[in-house]
Amino acid sequence: MKNQDYEDYDQDYEKKEIDIMEKLHKKKMAVIERCFPDKNSKGQGLTIQQFLKVMLEHLDYNKDSKEETKKITLALIELFKEIDVNGDGTMEWVEFSNHIIELGLLRNDRSFKDVIKSYHPAENIKDEQKHETVIDRVYFFDRLKMLLVLEKESPKFKVYNSNTSELIWNVNAHKGYVLSAEFIPDQNLIASSSNDLTINFWDSSSFNLKQILSVPEIQLCMRYARWSSSQSNFLYTGGSDSIIHIYDTYDLKERGTLSGWNPFIKRDSQQYGHSSPIGDILAIDQQNTLVTGGLDGNICLWDSATHQPKKELRGHEKGVYSLDWSDWSPMNQCLISAGLDHEAFVWNTYVKEKIFLLRGHNHPLVGVKCLPRTSQVVTADISGMVKVWDVRNFLQIQTFNVPADEIQAFTLTYPKKQIVVGARKMFFYEYDEPKDQMLTDEKMCLKVLYNQTLTCFITLHPDSVKTWDARTGKLQQVYRELSAAELTTMIIDARQRKLFIGDAEGRIFTVNIKNGAKMKKFERHHKMITDLAHWSNDTNRRVISCSREDTVNIHDEDSQDAHKSCRYKMKQHHLSVNSLHVKQDSEHLVSCADDGAIFIIDLVSYRQELVWKCQYELKKVMFLESHNCIVSVDSIGNVYFIGVLESKFKSKLLLQKTYKAISLTNQEETFPVTSINYHDNLLYLGDELGNLKIWNIKQVLDKVDLHQVEQKIKTRKNNDADTFVTAMDYGQEDIAQIFLIGDIKEVGYQRKAHQDGITYIEVCKDGSHFATSSFDCCCYLWAFRNGQISKIGALILGHDVNWGYRIDEKSRADAAEQEANELLEELKDTIIPTKVEKTDGQISSSKQQLLDRLYGSKQQKEQQQQQIQAEKEDKKEKALSRAKNALKTYEQFKQKQFTYQNQQNQNDQDPKKYDDSEYKDVFQQQDYDEEEEDNYNILTDLQEFKQQQLSSGVYSSKNAFKTKLIKGHHKSKFS
Repeated sequence: MKNQDYEDYDQDYEKKEIDIMEKLHKKKMAVIERCFPDKNSKGQGLTIQQFLKVMLEHLDYNKDSKEETKKITLALIELFKEIDVNGDGTMEWVEFSNHIIELGLLRNDRSFKDVIKSYHPAENIKDEQKHETVIDRVYFFDRLKMLLVLEKESPKFKVYNSNTSELIWNVNAHKGYVLSAEFIPDQNLIASSSNDLTINFWDSSSFNLKQILSVPEIQLCMRYARWSSSQSNFLYTGGSDSIIHIYDTYDLKERGTLSGWNPFIKRDSQQYGHSSPIGDILAIDQQNTLVTGGLDGNICLWDSATHQPKKELRGHEKGVYSLDWSDWSPMNQCLISAGLDHEAFVWNTYVKEKIFLLRGHNHPLVGVKCLPRTSQVVTADISGMVKVWDVRNFLQIQTFNVPADEIQAFTLTYPKKQIVVGARKMFFYEYDEPKDQMLTDEKMCLKVLYNQTLTCFITLHPDSVKTWDARTGKLQQVYRELSAAELTTMIIDARQRKLFIGDAEGRIFTVNIKNGAKMKKFERHHKMITDLAHWSNDTNRRVISCSREDTVNIHDEDSQDAHKSCRYKMKQHHLSVNSLHVKQDSEHLVSCADDGAIFIIDLVSYRQELVWKCQYELKKVMFLESHNCIVSVDSIGNVYFIGVLESKFKSKLLLQKTYKAISLTNQEETFPVTSINYHDNLLYLGDELGNLKIWNIKQVLDKVDLHQVEQKIKTRKNNDADTFVTAMDYGQEDIAQIFLIGDIKEVGYQRKAHQDGITYIEVCKDGSHFATSSFDCCCYLWAFRNGQISKIGALILGHDVNWGYRIDEKSRADAAEQEANELLEELKDTIIPTKVEKTDGQISSSKQQLLDRLYGSKQQKEQQQQQIQAEKEDKKEKALSRAKNALKTYEQFKQKQFTYQNQQNQNDQDPKKYDDSEYKDVFQQQDYDEEEEDNYNILTDLQEFKQQQLSSGVYSSKNAFKTKLIKGHHKSKFS
């Protein structure tokens, strides 16, 4: 699959749940809520079949299209699985409504990719050039990696290397002062405007003058626009005459102008455009909108295709001369404007009123900039104060002051993130990000897990958890600030929707993999968590933890009280417990500790038994899948194979092998094993030097299976306990004759797979791929075929273009489609447990209509449609009648006013305004029309709520918002 295909799939995958929400009208939420059982009812919630039936009934889509129905069903199944994180197979109303709200609010920054860090003064980049006057404007052209600097009242412009601040060109550009510049990629030209009434076009490579264009007025700003809806690309310029000129970038000829303001006509609904010089121009391709800001404080929106006015945004009291567009995500698209006001204004282009103010500056702003492909917004004022904001929640992240008396301009560079500020010289501020893009993280990689359900890799670091797309190897999410202490270990639940994480201070908590939200806490240990395990059956779900203490705690995952989650504490170990592992499809847990002991505990009866003990500290232990054998490693390099459970060699050491690898001196030496894993007769081992080995232990396991205890068949009538065939009492000498060192075959070896110790080995389900994490801050993906270990990818910040992991998308799609078809077939017999309110034994009319809609026959539905159509026609007739009455009354009003004024004139009196109070009510809208509001979906309302909550704190909780959402107490006003 090509990288472009991956990117297209990623976009569709990320938008899947949002598309579902966009098809759900907010007014239907009240109806949907009635389809969920009461909190106190015996039913826990809707099953997936019931959920599908409810949602398919109320979503806005073409219900006659089988293809669209199937797509919606697939998305709903994924949405159900994501919301039902607790895995009980049902969805409660609280779960559903909270998920919708959290989806809109994006409530805390730990669930965001690239949590914003800090900027600091650049150490190696300084402006050594002498500037004759104050720097007036700074432009960054990302394709050229150049900074173009304009000095105040200077006919020249200077070009710098954006990475080194080296001066490349000093161009004598105009006879007058250079005022603005723009890059035109179509012809690789740089345009510059001046007060000499010309626009000059320069070759971006040699800076030779290519063309001179005369203009009628001074052009203060220029902006290039490439519209996806048009075959032509344009250069827009704004002048001191308040007119926007449009030039075709192909031939650099003027194609038209944008202006509607006339100083001789009183402003009314027909008056549009700017009444003062243009301050800035912005092209928003996603919305086919051109935005202009003027020194009159107005912001005008123009249609890109017709160049006709769309609307005006009013709110600035003073001039606007900086505009930018943030499109971090579909939920975070907004227009931001700045000027002589002390605040930056945040706008939703569909709403006339501002939605937020970025407050904090004490002086007029010099501009606002959004860093592409991030959530960062930067503002600066003339005093030199610079602020960094997070557009997802409009919170201030950082403030710093430039050491200058006054600044006039700034810009942002990318992908190398820098803030470049212009004063008497340029000041460079670098973003605090990893210097080495070839690392998984700046800090060590403690663990890597593969999530087959979500097709992603998950890496654990001391201060963060990261998810990576398994298809491309690209970073998806970074979850930071999960705990006050360093993170130490993590495991994934059986449904692969949650992570259980432990930290250095003994805390254990659950995190939603999809959004990083902390879901539940468990009873703490007093020391660092060393390992975790997860076990579940039909009735119980357990989280097992161990720490630097000598106890193993068994927690009830469903416990509501974090302080009472522990159901049992095993205290048989005497020193730090290092490792845990659960035997698949069984009830057994194995643990090992620094006391050299290995214990097995039954997770149902809590029966414990000592398996084996040695004189060395045991660091790792695990079951070898379905075989009655475990493997453990100690602190000096020994690997032990021990019989357990129904093996005839129960609690006996079957085989001991010393792990050896080539040292730095090219000598074979013994090294401690730091990580182990097992899959399909292969044992994977990593050591403290970063070496990787694979052993084939099939012969050992075949011998274990051959000597397994046979269980007698017990009849139901016999109440005696289970009995077993008496096994021969093997001694160590007998075992040594059965199990030989030669039974272990080394089939794979990778020297220096990492530059430091390997912390974890994760084997993918296909068995031919595995991932490794290390103290060297790297995580690699490997393939093992025909006895050869080969690296096929790396999880790195800079993205590995040679990523070689492939997923069978067709099989996944076929399985999902089959599940959707089966569920759609089951919907015919699915009953929705609708809540019905009764009054005096009778069902209310509104509830009866609801029941008729959910369960009514086709004839009833047709009657309902006819009734709705009749109501619409009746509404139209009433509206027409009101209009006729209003017109008739208006004519009467004009006639009486004319008569009254004539009488005043005949009596030689000053004309007075006629008293029209008796007619005022006629012209007012009598009925509130909600048609316009009905066109807006639930996500618009959620976005509005987020903004109001942040700015004024209207809604203090989720429940308050749900009340607003369902009951409709708050009426939104849209443009």
